[in-house]
Amino acid sequence: NTANKGHKQHRAQRLPATITMTLLLRPALFIITAALSAAVEESPPPQREEQYKILPSPDLLNRLLYLSTTYPNFCTLTTTQEWFGLPRAGEDGDCPFDELYAAAQKSAQGDDDKTSAASGKGCNNYVLIIQDKEAYPNDPDIQLDVNFQTSSSSQQQQQQQQEGWKFVPDVFLSGSVHGNERVGPTSLVEMSELLLESAACESLPRMKFQPSDSNDNDDDASGQDTTNDAVKFTQEQWEQELSTAQTCRQSLTTNKGIPSPLRQWLARLVTTRRTIIIPTANALGYSRNKREEGSIDPNRDFPFDIEQYHESECMQTIAGRSINELWRSHLFQIGLTFHGGMEVIGYEWGAPTYLNLDAPDALAQDQIAHAYSRYSNGFPGHVPYDFGTMNDKVYYVRGGMEDWAFAGSWDPDRVVQCTPTTYGGYPPEKTVYNNSTLRAFNMLIETSDKKEPMREDLGSRHDPLISTNGRDNGHVARNIRLALLAMDVVEPYVSIRGVEELMFEDDVIPTMNLKRSPTSYYDDAKLVWVPGGDKKSTTRKITWTVGGAMTIDGTEIVYGLWDDLPTQLAESTSGFYPSMETRNVIDTKFQVVQPSNVEGGTSGGRSRWHADGAYPAEPEGGDTYEKIYNYDPVFKAFIDTGKMPPGTTIAVFARAKVDKDWATSAANVGPAGLGPASHIVNARTNPSYFASNAGKVIHGREYSWWYSDPITVLVGDAKEAEGWDINDPTASGLTHFSLSSNARGVVTAVHVNARFAGKAELTETFSRPVPRTGGGDTTPKRSSSASAALVVMLLIAIGIFVRLVRPRRRRRAYRQTVAVSTDVEGGDDFDASYRDDVGNEGIGDLELRIS
Repeated sequence: NTANKGHKQHRAQRLPATITMTLLLRPALFIITAALSAAVEESPPPQREEQYKILPSPDLLNRLLYLSTTYPNFCTLTTTQEWFGLPRAGEDGDCPFDELYAAAQKSAQGDDDKTSAASGKGCNNYVLIIQDKEAYPNDPDIQLDVNFQTSSSSQQQQQQQQEGWKFVPDVFLSGSVHGNERVGPTSLVEMSELLLESAACESLPRMKFQPSDSNDNDDDASGQDTTNDAVKFTQEQWEQELSTAQTCRQSLTTNKGIPSPLRQWLARLVTTRRTIIIPTANALGYSRNKREEGSIDPNRDFPFDIEQYHESECMQTIAGRSINELWRSHLFQIGLTFHGGMEVIGYEWGAPTYLNLDAPDALAQDQIAHAYSRYSNGFPGHVPYDFGTMNDKVYYVRGGMEDWAFAGSWDPDRVVQCTPTTYGGYPPEKTVYNNSTLRAFNMLIETSDKKEPMREDLGSRHDPLISTNGRDNGHVARNIRLALLAMDVVEPYVSIRGVEELMFEDDVIPTMNLKRSPTSYYDDAKLVWVPGGDKKSTTRKITWTVGGAMTIDGTEIVYGLWDDLPTQLAESTSGFYPSMETRNVIDTKFQVVQPSNVEGGTSGGRSRWHADGAYPAEPEGGDTYEKIYNYDPVFKAFIDTGKMPPGTTIAVFARAKVDKDWATSAANVGPAGLGPASHIVNARTNPSYFASNAGKVIHGREYSWWYSDPITVLVGDAKEAEGWDINDPTASGLTHFSLSSNARGVVTAVHVNARFAGKAELTETFSRPVPRTGGGDTTPKRSSSASAALVVMLLIAIGIFVRLVRPRRRRRAYRQTVAVSTDVEGGDDFDASYRDDVGNEGIGDLELRIS
């Protein structure tokens, strides 16, 4: 308690007399390369042909190499041969193109000699890992990338525990277990490019390069610029990344049909999931365009429900062993395996032992499969995918991957230890599994009636994420969306998206992990200024959404003083968020507000994936937020800030409970009497659930609540806001503030630490306003109202002293980006302008404030 008290006193001392100092609090600089920005800047994504085409093995490898070298902060390319020491399947003449990978590996290690780049006999089994390496640098999967540097300092070791990599959910995507079923690999590679390009773009400009007092330009007495090289690099890097960010955002919107909301969604999927993609599990079969790996069917090669005394007939293929090793080293909750020969989505059961029986968690599987079918949709000549159990819609098999991945950990009577003799054998202990390894929904996607469809039936790149039943849709296009949905629904999430009519330009920022920041969430959360202090009931609208689920059973806003919260909001020993201490504070000291736009006296709704569509959803003609996010549920609640004194700093969280109906067991379940068995259902419905494998963890949620990251609401002076005339920005100190023609209101919300005005129609960019003469001082404060008044008076006195007695004249060159919301008569309209360098002659630090 003493240490915590001392920390809070230190934080109180750090609290600035103005918002200026708050603006200058930035995340610590991490020692990493600038490869991300350079890749996006120097190597813009190539223009692909509008119509998708099936990629043969050499082209697939070229695309994988392009992704791994262009987006090194977000993906790693390896092989199961390198990762797990598996042999290659095939002969000397198979997969000669693998020399490209061997040459690339040598080049990455600084060896430019390509003369001995042969990969060896047979075919590599490639694995693409998509994850946010900067956010979770201590994830063991990242260690596969020898070029990614991490620190072993004591601070980094502490951050390793705090960053929470072990709780990042795992997703498994397999493109081709049968080598002649061709849609899956192309779909996954095309999806990967969309994900990685969006995440790289969304990460720019990186906050560590944002200008602050530490990198202002300074002149010495002779007028010479004394700015050091490191500061100049930071400034130049920020300018470059800002320019690149604007360019790539526009390119994604114009050239690929991915506007800002969809770009942010794709970036979220990259930075909050760990996705393991094996595009051609049967690499030999795919290269030969043959179903089997040699003479063995890989999808009969798994140790589940096989006949007695046939232990030597599983794990015979390198495809099966590659998949087995990936599952042994992860904790997958959801997966897809792409096939061909019909058009259907199949889920458990598909094993003969459970013929005519429902699987545990059948309701959840059915809802997810239905969502896959709806979002992937159909196109002329092809209806949306049918869906149901594999026993009903396809046929049962022994040794199938889908049932093995679902039940191998909890149905041991169906599992055997494999003793194959192929490729020199395989250790039998590798088919012994703990209680957590195999509990995933791993659905079969039969992509197309023809195993290699005609190109005109594959779809086009036009608006690839919009569900349509037109000619732009096709077998590749719809399976891109289907795989993205699987990544989304693996774990629920809650996101606060706006205050008043201000919509945040960012959702999740790739490369940033608030758990790893030395200053924790307080300094790095979105900071919004709102007017208050009028001693009247003044409510401020909070807007949020819920994703990664089907049914939203309840959701609400909780808010209270930042000063009541612990220093770290996540568990210091594991990174689990929020910590027990944080939850206890929220439960005992925070106020709860129910959504105001849900009918029927409930607080729930429906996600965008629900069969009945998103709810609550504003009708056409709603406000700006709903027009852009019309596919997401939009919840609204109002918090009362009117009676809070200026300087009050509050934390606002949104939280939700989801999918409790998934815990309902089918009447005809097999094995009889079994309740929820899968990770994905237990994580949502069982607060005490705990599963662990290979260092990864799935943890149930107390009272089943899923929490958003917090935002900070700083209460300012309402009288000061009344003095701002946004129709005359120069007179009000709101210089460089562009207005639309019908803006006639007062400022109601200011996003103080916005990265930049990313959407011209929704945000404003302007220099920090100089207060009116005699204006009050707004001091960020997290204490009682009595102490608030004393602190405000003290800071005013200091401000007068600084201005009159010790004037400082410094020339500054900086950019400050602030997003603004306005109350408008007759509707809302927004505009934007960019201001690069704003000179502020004769303005001291304490004078740069928003009151």
